[in-house]
Amino acid sequence: MDKNLKQLFRTKHPYSATKRDEAYFLAAIGAACRDFMVRSPQYRKICRQYGFTPKDLRGMKDLQKLPPLPTAYLKRSDISVPHRHIIEVTSSGTGGRVSRMQYSLSELLSLAHMAIRLGREHHLFSIRPTHYIMLGYQPRRDNQTVISKTAFLSSFYAPPLSHTYALKYRDGAYHADLDGVRKRMEELRRQRRPVRIIGFPAYLYFLLEEMKKRNLKYRMPKGSKILLGGGWKQFGAQEIPKEELFALAEERLGIGKQDIHEFFSAAEHPVLYCSCPNHHFHIPAYGRVLIRDVRTLEPVEKGKTGIINLITPLHSNLPIVSILTDDLGCVRPGSACGCGIKSDYLEIYGRVGVQGVKTCAGGAQEKLRDGADGKG
Repeated sequence: MDKNLKQLFRTKHPYSATKRDEAYFLAAIGAACRDFMVRSPQYRKICRQYGFTPKDLRGMKDLQKLPPLPTAYLKRSDISVPHRHIIEVTSSGTGGRVSRMQYSLSELLSLAHMAIRLGREHHLFSIRPTHYIMLGYQPRRDNQTVISKTAFLSSFYAPPLSHTYALKYRDGAYHADLDGVRKRMEELRRQRRPVRIIGFPAYLYFLLEEMKKRNLKYRMPKGSKILLGGGWKQFGAQEIPKEELFALAEERLGIGKQDIHEFFSAAEHPVLYCSCPNHHFHIPAYGRVLIRDVRTLEPVEKGKTGIINLITPLHSNLPIVSILTDDLGCVRPGSACGCGIKSDYLEIYGRVGVQGVKTCAGGAQEKLRDGADGKG
């Protein structure tokens, strides 16, 4: 494992990136790109199309020169390289195809350092044994999705007493059992142990709406929290503003927004973005975010809306150092937040939309057209 990458993921202050951290970041990005350009003819061709070489990375502003690979391209094109690993994870595959990332032990240890540092920073650790309501998938050996694994690992920020799952596997498929979750919550509210609700915001909304229809209110024990991640995905048409969701959670469960934490990441971008007390996603030292114009893919200035480009030196068998998502957002200076964290923060507005996706994909595809054929 690259020594600069190892040093970067062991930084003690994830939101106070020093000049040394920036040097580690650039050096690790350069090492990753050099490795993939040597081992992957497709990636080498893409870099040549963009006119990029690792020597171009002289400062942090040069990160915009990295070829941004659309997540859709990674799902349908096999540009992976042989990679010694102990675990393989996949994207959710909501579009029918998945990306497959393989991580070595040293890479997993780096991710563990990140999770521990951010957990401490956001006060997620507790020594009190806790019951978990998992608004996601019941674990199965053949379920290799990142979201199922990270949700389960999130239940170890406090010692788990029990896990209750909203999506249970039977008859060859997952089925929602929100009524079973509601009944379990009714039991747990009478106990003294805290409850942590982890998972998709859409399922939390459906659960709370059902409680509202039945005029039910369950005041969860002191110390209970809600940890949300994964987005609304196929339920985008029913998405409500987060302020409304938080208010509904406090009304029905007695859990205020100070005890609601949000997480943002991507299967192809293993960096974790955790919400601050003002519910903003500050950018940690392990990653960088660029915003690109939806039509031209050129970087835009802070405060401007565009498509989100995520960058990190932590890679796998795929060249995921710079990926282009299908989410719209903008980056704002940390001073605009007021929570005390100095690093810039990312605001996410949702998916680009069908027409926007076509526009963005078309612009990126123009660059990647010759690289997709797999010829050296």
